[in-house]
Amino acid sequence: MNYSLLFLLLVPVTIHAENCAGCVASGKVWCVETSVCNTTAQGDCKTAINLSLNCPAPPQYGYDDEFMRAEIMTLTTAAQNENPQLCFNNQLPTMKLYKVTSVNCSDHYNDTTCVGYTAYDTKRKAIVMSFKGAHGDDQMKAIMEGIQKDGIQSVFSTTNGKVFKTIYDSFMLIWNGGMSQDVRHLKYKYPSYELWVNGHSLGAMLAYVASAYVVDIALYKPDDMKVVVMGASRIGDYNFAVWHTATFSYNFHIVHRDDPFPRSIKVDPKTLTPLFYPRTEVWYDNYMNAGDPYQICPESDGQYCSNLDKNTPIMDDHLYYFNIDLPAWGHAGCPDNITAYAQQ
Repeated sequence: MNYSLLFLLLVPVTIHAENCAGCVASGKVWCVETSVCNTTAQGDCKTAINLSLNCPAPPQYGYDDEFMRAEIMTLTTAAQNENPQLCFNNQLPTMKLYKVTSVNCSDHYNDTTCVGYTAYDTKRKAIVMSFKGAHGDDQMKAIMEGIQKDGIQSVFSTTNGKVFKTIYDSFMLIWNGGMSQDVRHLKYKYPSYELWVNGHSLGAMLAYVASAYVVDIALYKPDDMKVVVMGASRIGDYNFAVWHTATFSYNFHIVHRDDPFPRSIKVDPKTLTPLFYPRTEVWYDNYMNAGDPYQICPESDGQYCSNLDKNTPIMDDHLYYFNIDLPAWGHAGCPDNITAYAQQ
């Protein structure tokens, strides 16, 4: 008898170890705490995953708190000022404003201005697209009415998934209102520069759409882009979140403690389709002072990180990022005395 053959038949040569992605793909549930794949969550499993998007995965790029605090925060806040160059002069002297685009985003309200600007920096070799957050009751009404009326729709030619049409339409008004020419001019002048896309609140939602759009029309390659948003609400379905996550290797959503906006709009009110965030959330469960800890969430948009926060939402946590009153600091031109704008 061939005992070697018998041994091979009785003992597998290799043992297949399941991981989260393989487990979920097979229609089962992955337990983070036990690293066990089951048909249902069992025993000591507190974090059960049944969507591949939520399988733990570290960001492809390391998160740099100082870069976000010193540079991205200034770029985001500068959108609050009619002349963003004032913020650049005080905080980022080599950054130069190119143009500001301001359009009315509603046919029913007057005080619904959507704003975005372009800038460039020859030292950092970067071109910037930044978008302003919502202001006033009229703009908030217009956004919610548009979300309820039109819901999520397929609006891109090659990009997967659906997004809120009213957010897409608002971006396109800015894009066709002048930003398209500005970005194309800067790209023609500085073809090797990265494109940095950012925004806060409504500006963050617009930044998500803007990043997808410039890739959708093949104006930029995603590997040449940095996408960073703060205090965003969900804007798209699962397929869009999967596509955006897979497409942009440098992609962060910064959330401050009990900010209510990231907890809002979990389903499309028109179709009741669940909505999802792309990776990667960075959650500061504190005042966001220099040196404060933060949590980089390896999952995308399940019951993790800020989604586990059971505290009462705090509106001030939406206005203060990196312990700066974002609108007030921006309106003042981003002065050096940031302690005057602190939450505590």
